[in-house]
Formats: sequence, C-alpha cells, structure tokens
Amino acid sequence: MSNYQSTLSEITLQGSQYMLHGFPVLGMPSQERAVKYFSLNPFLPDAQNRCPVACAYCVCHQDRGWHHHPESFENNVTPTDLIDRLLDRIFATPEGEKGYPISLCDYSDPFIPAHRERVLSILNALIDRQAANMVYITTKVHPGQAFLERLKATLARPNALRVTVFVSLPPLKPGYEQASIPGRVRLLQDLVQLGIPCCWYLRPLVEQWFDEALMWQLAHQLLPYVAHHVILSGIVMSEEIEESLLKQGLIVPQWDRTQPGRKQLLSAKFESQLRSILSTVASEHNISLGPVMGHRLCGTNGNHAYGCLMCAKQNRYCQLFQLHHYGETIAAEDNQQLKVLLRQNLPSKVPSAEEC
Repeated sequence: MSNYQSTLSEITLQGSQYMLHGFPVLGMPSQERAVKYFSLNPFLPDAQNRCPVACAYCVCHQDRGWHHHPESFENNVTPTDLIDRLLDRIFATPEGEKGYPISLCDYSDPFIPAHRERVLSILNALIDRQAANMVYITTKVHPGQAFLERLKATLARPNALRVTVFVSLPPLKPGYEQASIPGRVRLLQDLVQLGIPCCWYLRPLVEQWFDEALMWQLAHQLLPYVAHHVILSGIVMSEEIEESLLKQGLIVPQWDRTQPGRKQLLSAKFESQLRSILSTVASEHNISLGPVMGHRLCGTNGNHAYGCLMCAKQNRYCQLFQLHHYGETIAAEDNQQLKVLLRQNLPSKVPSAEEC
C-alpha cells in the first residue's frame, strides 16, 4: 500500500498529461491537442529507453524539456507498479471504459530492446483486466523473429483487445530518417506470415521529401502482403521540428502555423498520385487493393472488424470517421448502419460491395 501511495504522489497531472519527473508517462484523449487515444509511456527517457532512431522530423523534438536530455533521468527511479497505476487511470475514465485506443511507448519505439518486455507486460495486464480496447504499436524497428513469436503467443491468449502493429515506412529521400528500409519491409512480411494484425503506415508523407522511385519499389514489395492494410498520413509540425530540420539542412515543408502539433493533411494532388501508384501496382500483381486509409483508427478497424465506410467511399481521407470501439457519433449519412455493423462480430474483415 505504501508503494502505491508513493507512486500516486510522484505522478502529477498537467493539462491532459500525467507527468513523472517531468516526462509524460500518460497522455489522455484531448480535444485541445486533437488527440483521440491514450499515449502510454510507462518509463523514463534515459539513454536506454529513449528512441535511438533519431528521425529528423520526430514529434518528440517539440518536447524540449526531456527529449534531448536523457542525462536528466539517470538518477530517477521508475516505480515498479507504474504500468498498473497508469492503467488504473485509463480505466477510471469513460474513454477507457469505452475502448478508446491505447498507443504503447510512442515517445520512443516500442520494439527497441528496452521496451519489448514492457510491451508484453502491458498486453498481458490488459488481457488480465479483460480490456476491450484498441491497441496501437507503431514502430520502425524489427524486434527479431523470437520476439514476434512471443508477441503472437501473447495475442493468442483469450482476449477482446484489438491490437495492430503499424510499421512506419514512408518513401522519403535520404536524410530524413535512418531506420532500415529492408528491416521494415521484412517486419511487415513477417507479421503477415505470423498472422499478427499489421498495417503499412506511410507516415509522414511530405511532397517535398517524396522519393517516387522508392514508393514504386515499396509498393511492389509490400502490396502482395498488405493490400488491404495501407494508411496514408501527413506530418505533424511545430517550430521545434522546423528548427530540427533547418539544423540538418533539410527541407522544411509548408505547414499551418496556427496548428502546431497537429497532423498536416495531404494535398488532393499528392494523395491522388500516391493512390495511383498503389492502384497500378495492385493491378500489375493482379491483387485487390482494399480501402486505402487515412489514420490508425480505421486501420485497426480494418484489421479487426470491418473497413471504414468513409475510406471505401471517398478519394480523400475519411476525416469525418471518428468512431471508436463503442463510438458516439459519425457525421455521415449512413451513421446508424455503420454503428450496427461495427458492433457485430463480422466473419469477414473486408466490407462487401453492398456495404461500401
């Protein structure tokens, strides 16, 4: 009991984020920050836990207080019960009870060695609590076949979770990220072969950084595996991220300075170009291209329930689709039909022609 009280006293709420020693260990859904999921980071970003991938555009650059100062956390101790205490806070909220998504270790990379056991511990804790949330695992790192086998075994436990691994692999020119492209291609292929729900997450897509030849190459390599699990997504920008790009002599994309920290949408022309490449490659391989999606929420639904109707019907993002596991509203004419369909245990993960 004393340890529990000690942990509670160390965690403080600042805005919509719970902080431990100045680091946001839990971000809550927030209209102000345009965040519709829980960001669960039960660790401190010391030299071991911080992300080693060092992308030039990383959203963490805007957090000056901790991202560039791993030495500040060397002497701080992480409470042993931190995961349980943060899950308690999640499930004390209406959003947690309704199954809103929980994103794991997204202020680092969940598949680096320091976080692999942590990811399994979180999943097992959620299963033990009989949680029914969506779970986002977004990564640029292949954790090795042995770990993927353990992840598969964990997900084989009886559970009601909707877990999806989002492999971030955008076709960018050199200099913007250092993560292995072949490693990420292999990760998607291995996830599919193991039956672990996954998506090819093309984020961030920036027209000025776009490598068209690489896009064609990746489409040929990956669409035979993930033709129904493709997400196109823009970049999150801020003054701090702009500063990081300038320091490295990289191109700063145009962005809406009234919306720092929020995702920038793709232009209709650029998105059409991307979709055309995907469609052409799918046709060359004689495979069916599923709804090309715009965010992780419907990517998860596409893996676990049923493709997003808005994605299937529009050539643009499904910007209006905000239905979570037991969602509240959809600003679309087929609102009620979509709610009913998503609440059923559909045998097929792909919507029929009638439903689309």
